Amino acid sequence: MLTRIQMLQYPFSVEARRASQKFARDLRDLSKFLGESNNRYIVEEAGERVLNALDRKPIRLVNTNDERDVLIYPTARLIVEKIGNVRLRSYQAVAESKSVRSYLSREKYEILEYLAESAFGWELEWQGEILERSHLSSILQPFEFKIAFQNFLQVAPKFHHDKWKLVNRHVDAGMVYIAKKELERLISGKFNDLILESTSDVPTLPTRLTEIVQSIETELTTKIRSTKPIEFSDESKGAFPPCISIIYAESVAGKNLSHEARFALAAFLLKIGMSEKEVMGVFKAAPDYVRSLAEYQVRHISSKSAGEGYTPPACDKMQGNHLCPVYLGEAWDDLCEYVLHPLDFYQTRAWELSKNIDDHSWYSRKREKKQKLS
Repeated sequence: MLTRIQMLQYPFSVEARRASQKFARDLRDLSKFLGESNNRYIVEEAGERVLNALDRKPIRLVNTNDERDVLIYPTARLIVEKIGNVRLRSYQAVAESKSVRSYLSREKYEILEYLAESAFGWELEWQGEILERSHLSSILQPFEFKIAFQNFLQVAPKFHHDKWKLVNRHVDAGMVYIAKKELERLISGKFNDLILESTSDVPTLPTRLTEIVQSIETELTTKIRSTKPIEFSDESKGAFPPCISIIYAESVAGKNLSHEARFALAAFLLKIGMSEKEVMGVFKAAPDYVRSLAEYQVRHISSKSAGEGYTPPACDKMQGNHLCPVYLGEAWDDLCEYVLHPLDFYQTRAWELSKNIDDHSWYSRKREKKQKLS
């Protein structure tokens, strides 16, 4: 079904995996194969592939008309597994999934359907060309596919945007209507998850591959050092509400945040008086960080925050965006019961810290007293 070029473009495909197994059935076989001198180019290209991901550059498709080209991707994965750094794996997942999504955007419907069904076992129904969909209501005509809701839910909830919530979708007999572009996003998102979730025991590597691993580890250390955010005072961070604390920690750890999470964090930090430079520093570790775009977004929020414009989302909005860990049962703070906005939490907690108040149960006691008086 897939051409040789498509196997290189979609390394998660059944065909790509089978082609790889012709040379190496598992990682131990692959390591031995890469140790042979005539396979040196695979090791070099795989190292470049990982470095491109680390530098947030597009993945370069290597096509030398050699069947062994298909081993470059698994070798790049082998390098990342050997290093074992969460941030590097995140960089690789973002770069690889972006590459796949760009290729998918140029494919015909049948290729997307085939990849989803054969590689992931998804259940899909193509709705036909636009004329074949004319019998549908005007609301449903733009959707080229239907996908089983359980397959949709494997990936969609991680996108956070309201349109990916099942409650906001058109569902028919357990099948969710989706557009071609949405299927592209789901496939690339599933590939992203496969990279993030994969674990394997790495065998002893040949000399040249070990050298490349060491070189990339050095690059990674430099990268982490250069993206280290400006440290806020313990007093400032100690006053963060649970939602902001978690988003902040994930951001500086290099996790790819949703748009809603980034906006909430940036708007919050700007509102409590942090500079644009400090806020920019918080996002530098993101796998998809683009300085010019980040600067524009932060400055835009900053200019609005100075007036009557952007403020961080209130607690109910944070809950609706699945960004409130207390609402989700993942964290707890007594103060969250008595405030309606992250900034209210910050102001109260900062006051407590300034007064050296460690016992936070005074909220409930104060509330109980008011109830008795009333």
